Amino acid sequence: MPFPRRFPSRLACAVAILIAWLCAQASLAHAQPSAPSRAGTAALFAADSGLDLASLERAVLARNPSYAAMEAAVREAEAGADREGSLEDPMVELGLAPRSAGSSLVALGWRTSISQSLPLFGQRGLKRRVAQAGVGVARGDAEQLRLDLIRATRAAFFDDYHEERARATALELLEWMRRSRSAALARYAAGTAEQQDVLAADVEIAMLDHQAVRAERNRLLVEARIRALLHVDPLAPLPAPPDTLPLPGRDATRLLVMRSNERTRPEIRAAAAAVESQRARLSLARRERLPGTRVWAGYDRSWMEPEYRFMVGLALEAPLSFGRHAAAGREALAGLEGATARLEAARDALSRRITEASTEFEESLHELEVVRDAWLPAAERASNAARARYEAGHGDFDTIIRALRDVSNAQLEYHRTLASVNQAHAELERALGGPQPQEPAR
Repeated sequence: MPFPRRFPSRLACAVAILIAWLCAQASLAHAQPSAPSRAGTAALFAADSGLDLASLERAVLARNPSYAAMEAAVREAEAGADREGSLEDPMVELGLAPRSAGSSLVALGWRTSISQSLPLFGQRGLKRRVAQAGVGVARGDAEQLRLDLIRATRAAFFDDYHEERARATALELLEWMRRSRSAALARYAAGTAEQQDVLAADVEIAMLDHQAVRAERNRLLVEARIRALLHVDPLAPLPAPPDTLPLPGRDATRLLVMRSNERTRPEIRAAAAAVESQRARLSLARRERLPGTRVWAGYDRSWMEPEYRFMVGLALEAPLSFGRHAAAGREALAGLEGATARLEAARDALSRRITEASTEFEESLHELEVVRDAWLPAAERASNAARARYEAGHGDFDTIIRALRDVSNAQLEYHRTLASVNQAHAELERALGGPQPQEPAR
């Protein structure tokens, strides 16, 4: 007795497979992220305000492509951690007895089964721990880059201030020297001074003009660094730096050091996450020596007895590659020892950086106090007295030249040390893991 058979159309099967493939491709499609474009700075800073450090830092973190890449790496690690530890996709098997398809004596012989890998000894949890520790490493690396970008931004900002103040100081002294030259020229015309005074003034005017040009050139180089950090057009204009910088307090900085702890330092967090990852890898290597398990269920239509058609089973993967498993264990153990050593080395390096940055800050602050409270006032008083005496017909022009150079050196040193104090404070904050949170007032 022939058995009836109903086979779907080949064309319908092909269309169904094509539609399923297109749907799968559509579900995987996603928008390509766009990197920050090189644009001007008009939208980053207010048109009528100077260069502000806080706004500059925010703009750098928002536009710098290196930081965007690290943030993408963190998201990639988080997505990988969500994937790791989950069950593998089940395997579906279909079988057909081809000779039964053309026979009128027996029914069509076919069977189907589905199997699922199901680790029973904690391997999935260990894989998830490894991936989550990798997320901690990626986050620590991203935070390190963020702090490094802030430090580089502050360094460029302070250098920009220093070069602009050097240029302004040279122009101010240039105007002062031109007035002194006019006084020397008047005395020379009256016969109470020599022509050498006027010539000496011309030489000093040329030197000051050269200092102003050199400071302007240096500032252009600093602005190139700022534009690179901002990822803007190389010719985009930048606002002028401020006329002065805030002075970090000694007591507040010491309190900052006292309140610091390892939890605020991304280097330590990243190194500790690497240690945790290697610990999980070592545990996973030991668990891999246990059998792998897979459960399955199937239906076999070729059995004539209905009781035999449906079956369930359990498959075990025999871990007989003893050498491979032993090597994996040694590899994981060596990785754990190396990660632990790198964590200790990171602690030592940060301790040294904090000591060096604290010492540099204290030294720069002391130097600034000496320049501000002693050298600069004394040089300005001596310069005013020398100019007054010369304009009154007393003294010589060489005294004015020396006084002018003293004032120039003192002013330049003041602006340099003020920038150095802020640089050292920024370096100390970087070593401490960034600005520390303030305790709430009681």
